[in-house]
Amino acid sequence: MNIISSSADIAKTAVIHNGVIIEDDVIIHDFVVIYSNTIVKKGTEIFDHCVLGKLPMTPGITSRKLKTELEHLVVGENCVLCPGVVLYTGTMIGNNNLLGDFCSIREECIIGNFCIISRNVSVNYNTVIGDNTKIMDNSHITGNMKIGSNCFISVLVATTNDNTMGREEYDEKHVKGATIGDFVTIGAAANILPGVNIGNNVIVGASALVTKDIPANKVVMGIPARIIRDME
Repeated sequence: MNIISSSADIAKTAVIHNGVIIEDDVIIHDFVVIYSNTIVKKGTEIFDHCVLGKLPMTPGITSRKLKTELEHLVVGENCVLCPGVVLYTGTMIGNNNLLGDFCSIREECIIGNFCIISRNVSVNYNTVIGDNTKIMDNSHITGNMKIGSNCFISVLVATTNDNTMGREEYDEKHVKGATIGDFVTIGAAANILPGVNIGNNVIVGASALVTKDIPANKVVMGIPARIIRDME
């Protein structure tokens, strides 16, 4: 059974499955699909061709076992979902977020408040992103990763979580993304390798290759990334 506010404005072409809650003043545009166990909080606007509450699926070729039961997808208050956004079930999206065209956020992620997840950004499973963080176009945020608050991640940034590159069976002991602190800036086309820790208030230069931990308050550049100076 659905619970849909009388003040919600839903296009006739939208498809709302059973078990959906839509709160006050939500606007849903044409050809949106919302699956069961999805909650859309008040004041959020969802543009054309978005898919909410998608279940993770595999035809038997992935090494990571997928859960058969996940929590609700929750989309917070006053968010804007641009055309083509795909959100998986079991994820929590905070308030006042902008999700750009065709971005995708997998299951069991937590996105804070006042974030921008821009065009064609992919956020993989079990990732946490803090408040006021911005991730720009065509970047990939890998699974099992943590990003702090007030970060800026520029375009085309790549992150990975498996140094074996899939040559070993999936095991969360070794499949782990980077941990990025607060107030971190990462330049365009930087590459962040699995398991590294980037401290607070770090700047990573454009096209840098981060292969090891970076302490707080440093500027790093190069391939591999090296400390250039302290932050002033």
